[in-house]
Amino acid sequence: MAQARGKILFDGWPILHYFFHRLNLVSRIDILAIDNTKTKLQGKFIVLDGPDGSGKTTQLREIKEYLESCSVEVVQASDPGGTPIGDKIRKLVKYGSEGIDVRTEVMLFMASRAQLVAEVIEPALKAGKTVLCDRYISSTCAYQGAGGYPIDEVLELGRFAVGNVWPHLTVILDVAPEKGRKRLGVERAGKVANDYHQNHFFDSPTADQFDSRTLDYQRRVRRIFLELDDKYPGIVKVVDASVDEIDTITEKIKQVITQTDF
Repeated sequence: MAQARGKILFDGWPILHYFFHRLNLVSRIDILAIDNTKTKLQGKFIVLDGPDGSGKTTQLREIKEYLESCSVEVVQASDPGGTPIGDKIRKLVKYGSEGIDVRTEVMLFMASRAQLVAEVIEPALKAGKTVLCDRYISSTCAYQGAGGYPIDEVLELGRFAVGNVWPHLTVILDVAPEKGRKRLGVERAGKVANDYHQNHFFDSPTADQFDSRTLDYQRRVRRIFLELDDKYPGIVKVVDASVDEIDTITEKIKQVITQTDF
């Protein structure tokens, strides 16, 4: 029996050797992939954007955790706002802008954005960090564009506000307005007192002018988001965010980030 055991043990060494060899190989591949991701994303600017209810804030959190697991140093930003001055502008547009002209609205957003670039985004990029931002000029193109402001003029004003600080990659999370509204309704019902983490142009359950915009308006917003690739600086990729499984959407975004050359 001992001899049989010894024979079995002896015969098993090639299998064990193969197993440990494969384990070591996989570990090396994983380390190499992490190093490649870290190197690729140094000094890169990535934006997640999309229609109301597309789940941007949730996905921003998931992608930030993923990138940090790859040893990527991430600076998270949020637009509009993201700085003391920008937050004041954000509150003004959100609560004190009844009857505001669309041109005034656009310029206020750009002012907030200019401060965000100067104070947060540009210093982080120069330091070789990866900036992950919730919305950017792509949102102004879609929302104010749907309100009648020419997209070419949004981009022209954007160039004045941010100079050459445009995203290397913009990921549009696409969802139909009907589904987005349903998601927002469920989220608001559960979070009355606090800001909700599902996404809206402004992250607050308090009713404002942006809540009351029509379904037709939201359809125009979605259409502009889907057509941004033709005009918008940098690379624009669209990810289907209509499924309810958060992990599924996260994996799609990961693939876009790791497989797109930028």
